Amino acid sequence: MEFHHGEMVEQTDGTKERNRSSKTYELADVRTMTENNAEIDYKILLALYEHRALTPIQIKKLFFPERHVNSIRNRLRTLAERKVLTVNIRYTATTRPVHMYSLATFGLRILVENVLQVREYVPQLDDNKEHFTIDDLKVRHQHQHHYELQDWLVDILCENQTLFHSEWRRLPFVEDDEHVYVKPDWVFIDVEKEVAEERLEDTANNPLLYPYSYRKVLFPDFTFSPVLSVECDRGTMNRMELIEKWERYRSLSEKHKPKAIVMFYSQKKSSSSVTRHRLIRESMIKAFSLDVVKGDIQLFEGGFELTQTIVNTYLSRRDKLISIEEMSNEEQLMKFVEKQNDIDELRDISLLDVPKTVDRLKLPLVPDAIILTNENGKSSVQFVFNALAGWVNPFVKVEVLKKWVDEGNLSIFDSIKFVLLYPDQQFLHDIRPISNDIFYVSYKEAKEFGAWGKAHIEERKHRKVQWTEVQL
Repeated sequence: MEFHHGEMVEQTDGTKERNRSSKTYELADVRTMTENNAEIDYKILLALYEHRALTPIQIKKLFFPERHVNSIRNRLRTLAERKVLTVNIRYTATTRPVHMYSLATFGLRILVENVLQVREYVPQLDDNKEHFTIDDLKVRHQHQHHYELQDWLVDILCENQTLFHSEWRRLPFVEDDEHVYVKPDWVFIDVEKEVAEERLEDTANNPLLYPYSYRKVLFPDFTFSPVLSVECDRGTMNRMELIEKWERYRSLSEKHKPKAIVMFYSQKKSSSSVTRHRLIRESMIKAFSLDVVKGDIQLFEGGFELTQTIVNTYLSRRDKLISIEEMSNEEQLMKFVEKQNDIDELRDISLLDVPKTVDRLKLPLVPDAIILTNENGKSSVQFVFNALAGWVNPFVKVEVLKKWVDEGNLSIFDSIKFVLLYPDQQFLHDIRPISNDIFYVSYKEAKEFGAWGKAHIEERKHRKVQWTEVQL
């Protein structure tokens, strides 16, 4: 048993398994055993074929939520003892050993013949490959990264079970893998209704289970649209490398560009991890500012749970990500502004018509709301952007507008304020830029008070953050 700074390290299972049992099993008997338990075993084999390697808990969550995890552990152990599966045991300094199971050669053969029902590929005999091979499915040296990625994915898939998904190698953007310039860790896609219905009838009717060349033969009319690309950050890429990654996304054809990208960094929250999050977000802002302004892409970034929450929200709402939120109701915002105008006798506060104001001021983008205040002959404008924790787009828009203002625009106003409006105090848990000119507003607080104006700003001193309540 080895420990390396609390990270999981690999121990091959050969010695331990030999010590556990010296039994040998007839392969024919093992095949019969899996056929007799097909309802469970075939699901396990297919899960490992799709995900390459999973833990008992991950398999239980995804395919057997009603079963106790110990029954899944026992079945996986039995399949491994009979050489249907292989197991890698990962040790950590703080938790119990993690068993990661994957397909063995015989397990793949059973799946290929009994579930996929295609010809087993033999390189020396066959020109065409009708299924992925053991070599294709190997995790190799990135076990920690794969474990974290699958842990994140499984929770998402439990909430979105009808979605089609795949790792990049199963969904090449061109026929030759050597010319695949964008390799996301995982991709969610939209398919035609007919394809989705066929998969419901038979899980083998999933085009993503087959290599690209054979897929074109088996499903000649298959088309797809990338919905979300998933990136699990390992903390190894510098800012320039991240920007280059995002630029490769931007260079994809319109047909293959994802509608959204999420990058999560799973390390525990600390000053260093927050710095990493900010670096990632800065690279996204640098690369995707034009795409965000045009409304061509949604960007999500944050820790493990933060990104899971916002991605589940996005996948359930799609184009209605923000419009379904109560805070996007312009009539309600108007009432808040009018109430504040009645309360504050020294200022004149008004909610401006956004399209007309954008056109008149020649703004480079469209805010969600624009509020004007006049006091003693001085005017102030507030540009309001709706926000959700983990959603990067509002920050991109703020940065684009701030840069435009810094170039000398909007000098007619005495002061300009940039406001992020959240449903509640989600901003406390979001990854925020180091900026003292962004105001954070909770719609819930505005609703409780019945008026517009209460906001929060960050005050930083010696790396410590203190929240201060202010009046807009």
